[in-house]
Amino acid sequence: MTKIVSLMKSLINQKVMDRITIYPRNAKQKSLLKSLLEEMKVRFEIATTKDEALLSERDFFAKIDKSINQAENGNTKPLSKEKQKEFLGL
Repeated sequence: MTKIVSLMKSLINQKVMDRITIYPRNAKQKSLLKSLLEEMKVRFEIATTKDEALLSERDFFAKIDKSINQAENGNTKPLSKEKQKEFLGL
């Protein structure tokens, strides 16, 4: 039990690092940024997305809140079993 408490304390005391999101305009910028980060020995990851209309964190949560309010107010539409399967990729 003491080991678990010690581990939890060490996890709580760890500093949380900020995240920076960069959107290069082209392959040349992407390559340059990647080279720079590697040279600086900065930990990074490259993720690709098909969706070019990314939401900000504030907009994302606002959209979720709006959906919750709609559901609470009964503003929902029934979804057939076929549409549910299609939506879920089943």
